[in-house]
Amino acid sequence: MLSYFNVKASLEGLVVIRDGRLPDRRIPLREKPVPRYVLPYRGLLGIALIALFWPASWLKLGLLGHYSFFPLWLGYILTLEGLVLRRTGTSLIQRNPWTFAGMFVIATPFWWFFEGVNQFTENWRYLGNEDRSTTHFILFSSWAFSIVVPAVLETAEYLRSIRFIDKMSTGPLISPSRTFITGAILTGVICLIALVIWPRYAFPVTWLGVFFILDPINYIQGRPSVLAAVQHGDWRLPCSLALGALICGFFWEMWNFNAIPKWEYDIAFFEFVHIFEMPILGYGGYLPFGLETFAAYHFFAGILGWSKGALSPEDERKRQDAYQSASKQA
Repeated sequence: MLSYFNVKASLEGLVVIRDGRLPDRRIPLREKPVPRYVLPYRGLLGIALIALFWPASWLKLGLLGHYSFFPLWLGYILTLEGLVLRRTGTSLIQRNPWTFAGMFVIATPFWWFFEGVNQFTENWRYLGNEDRSTTHFILFSSWAFSIVVPAVLETAEYLRSIRFIDKMSTGPLISPSRTFITGAILTGVICLIALVIWPRYAFPVTWLGVFFILDPINYIQGRPSVLAAVQHGDWRLPCSLALGALICGFFWEMWNFNAIPKWEYDIAFFEFVHIFEMPILGYGGYLPFGLETFAAYHFFAGILGWSKGALSPEDERKRQDAYQSASKQA
């Protein structure tokens, strides 16, 4: 005779909701099933945050407007989180809430690195914090920078749920030999050195150097990497990351346009045809930035043990297969 605990254990997994027009959706047993046309609560909360803090930012409504950047972008992230869960039945928060939270932690030092690079290139500057102390600027900026990684990775995961990205599943194969990996890492180091020596001319490689160094290291260590994906001709991951960062870039620049505090650009040779504050050619930097964000996150998350659940089940299986293949070749 089955005991209560045996039955509970057998059902502890997932409930399958079937709809003849849609693929099977799996949701945790503890969550009440929601019609597919309704966003999960986290998505509705995200929309509410955007509805509140976007007008507050552009209308400059005192402290609410001044400190609107983080809650506005948290609304963006939660809205996409809800959309991903609704479309696929899985999401970053559902797979591992602590991994999701860790993305905010890693994002802060990640973007401070680029602030350090900007001391050489001087491509952007901030307005609206002139009367604030240095301590306030550091704390306020760190809070704002924390949304970078989850925003890009959440947008990329949403794009992976759209059918047109599946067309990128077959493409050129890249064989990451030892020579290739060594060359990529050396290229990344040269990019960073060039930024220090010739910042006026080398500034475009700001968005390439970290990726060339960290992604090959991730591949060697068996962590999630772009190299592991394209090794078998699957370009969905890099394409979704690049487009995801570009979409984030559009919203960053749009919401920044009428905000205070805000940033402005001074990009040599690119100062023509602006979309919001950003020169149109500057948007090209967001494409490799998506790859760089992915590589940096999984490098540090791998060291800290914070990467569990960061990939969808399908991508996690492919990562393990790629690592086993690379181990056999070695």
